[in-house]
Amino acid sequence: MEALPDSGMLLAVLEHTPALVFVSEFVSGRIVYVNPAGVGLLGLGDAVHAYARTTAELFTDVGLVQAREVESALVERGEWNGLTEFRHFVTGEPIPMLISTFVLQYTRTGPSLIASIAQDRRGAEVDEQRLHRALGESAYRAREQQAIADLSQLAVGGDLDELLGAAAGAAAALMGVQCSSIAQMSDDGALAVLAYRGPEPSPTVFAPGRGSQPGFAAASGSVIVCADRVHETRFSTVGMTGRGLHSGVCVPIGSEAVWGVLTAHSRRPREYTDRDLTFLRSVTAVLSAAIRRIEAEAALVHQSLHDPLTGLPNRALARRRLDEALDVAPRGGTRVALLLVDLDDFKIVNDSLGHAGGDDALIVLARHLRSAVRPGDTVARLGGDEFVVVCEHVAGATEAVAIAARITGSLADLNRAESLDWPISASIGVALSDPECTREELVRRADSAMYRAKATGPGGYALYDGTF
Repeated sequence: MEALPDSGMLLAVLEHTPALVFVSEFVSGRIVYVNPAGVGLLGLGDAVHAYARTTAELFTDVGLVQAREVESALVERGEWNGLTEFRHFVTGEPIPMLISTFVLQYTRTGPSLIASIAQDRRGAEVDEQRLHRALGESAYRAREQQAIADLSQLAVGGDLDELLGAAAGAAAALMGVQCSSIAQMSDDGALAVLAYRGPEPSPTVFAPGRGSQPGFAAASGSVIVCADRVHETRFSTVGMTGRGLHSGVCVPIGSEAVWGVLTAHSRRPREYTDRDLTFLRSVTAVLSAAIRRIEAEAALVHQSLHDPLTGLPNRALARRRLDEALDVAPRGGTRVALLLVDLDDFKIVNDSLGHAGGDDALIVLARHLRSAVRPGDTVARLGGDEFVVVCEHVAGATEAVAIAARITGSLADLNRAESLDWPISASIGVALSDPECTREELVRRADSAMYRAKATGPGGYALYDGTF
């Protein structure tokens, strides 16, 4: 840096700095210069008044105690830095100061001139607290934004269980609460807990409606804040009391209809701030978007794998279920039974009743197929009037034939009990797998047995035994 052309520039800097700056003689302590900020801070009136003072007069008794330490440091090191205390010449008020003192000029006997720069510390604690609060707020906002960004990334393509767990964890961590949960609302209003972060045991369900805070939030579709359960009258706090919780906030999840509730609970009474509620609403907005995406994808998948008329699995899903069953059967020591079901005289039904009547007959058949088979069996519509039943874990031919008999019996009961426009019956071909049997082979066997059943008359069934 180039040297200043004259002392005038340096003096201008000193005259305008907000800190107290003064120069004094080391031995006598006489003040030879003090800047305007120092004159005003110490209540000296003017610089001329200041020059009639000594440095000893600037300090309170507390500040003077440090004088010997300061003088020794200046002689030994040429500088001293620390906290001291000045006094106001008019009011006598003590003024805490952060001061830096150093030797400006030496003679043969030691320091000659001393320069001091001091800052008023009266508002420093408040300023520091304000700064810490601002930094804390900034750090909290950064953590919030990062949490929302992480959840949003999971919401785009992640698994719902993983997303719900991460959301519950983020709510508990950022809000500093003891537990957080996400529960899905069932048809009866009860809330099944799908994700939980907090001490065990984990809750499994929240009571509907006024039976719990989450139930009340779901029923009302609004954010419910409870600062202290002791004073709560809107809903039952039995569940909170049992888990040692005193306060909580519940935010519904879902834009049009309530899907569930995000909860955050604390063991102590607490006022939940607007910032808390804004963060939780941001989390539920991410969850709502993810749930809409997942439900839309599930609907598309279901639509691609199910028959639109009957609601049964279609040919593609039937093939998948059959392949899975054939893969598992040899390891379990059981067999797979395939029942091919064909509606009898369907062309006549269509010609007589029209396509609407034919559709009604197919819907009735689908319903009775589902009711006649075992709970784990897959009933699918292959197309037209052809249906198939995939039966896993079948012990042998007797069990497979029994399933076919229940189907034909169910249709016979239907015809006797209801006055239908056309009697509904079906012919069924039954085939059993063996260890080397492929899907194509099993379907061929069931198809062959079905035609044999049709040859004996409507409403019958036949088991493939290798002779046809």
